[in-house]
Amino acid sequence: MAEHTIKFWGVRGSFPTPDRDKIEVGGHSSCVEVRTADNKMIVFDMGTGFVPMGNALMAEPNSPKTINVFISHFHWDHIIGYLGFVPFFSKDFTCNIYGKKDKLPIEDIFEHIHHFTFWPVQVPMYQAKFNLQTFPKEGVQISDTVKVKAMLHGHPNGANTYRIEIDETVIVYCTDIEHPDNKLNPNTIEIAKNADVLIKDAQFTDEQMPAHKGWGHSSWQQCTEVAKQANVKQLILFHHSPTNDDKAILQIEKDAQAVFPNTLAAREGLKIVLPA
Repeated sequence: MAEHTIKFWGVRGSFPTPDRDKIEVGGHSSCVEVRTADNKMIVFDMGTGFVPMGNALMAEPNSPKTINVFISHFHWDHIIGYLGFVPFFSKDFTCNIYGKKDKLPIEDIFEHIHHFTFWPVQVPMYQAKFNLQTFPKEGVQISDTVKVKAMLHGHPNGANTYRIEIDETVIVYCTDIEHPDNKLNPNTIEIAKNADVLIKDAQFTDEQMPAHKGWGHSSWQQCTEVAKQANVKQLILFHHSPTNDDKAILQIEKDAQAVFPNTLAAREGLKIVLPA
């Protein structure tokens, strides 16, 4: 039976956490791979999880040679893995990287990342075909059956929610989002409507939110409420706080399941299978 898959390579927010009490959930920062039934590859964010994903891709027989990357925003925990992605050094690969419209053109942003003060490798050293693009308003049509849409949401300097439609299958990636005071962003509910899987920022609890106003994140309670109002089939709690150990995250998962039963806390290596 044909199937689409979602694999989590990095699930942590803010910065990596290699601590021993965080190993079960994982310490790599944001990176999620979507693989369609016909082997199209879509990746959300290039946190430190982007590095092991690249290593696995190099070792995979018949791996897809075109990688479509959608960056939610350009904060370090969502792009730092870019610097260690081995497929960039292979002429066999093409990498299309899309980011939100920002104060600087995306080409200038990546030029800053590669400034010799910070990193010795420069883009001309890459052998892969390398395309940087600002996400277009009309969305990105990856193939006849795969389309990606985006919505800008609240976060310091803004961030994108992405919605992938693969025929009738819908996956929504919504991280680093702060909702307006005492209510949910109605646009978030709209873009997540009827999603098969909603991957959503759950860095805090409702009790922690007042002390973190302006940080640009959500609570797990807000996640479950969005999932209910948007008629989502499965909710994945994501972008875990770097201060939360495995025990704390597993308790959040249990509490969320009491409100929205089909909820999982994202873990490194978690694989979600969806029928095509």
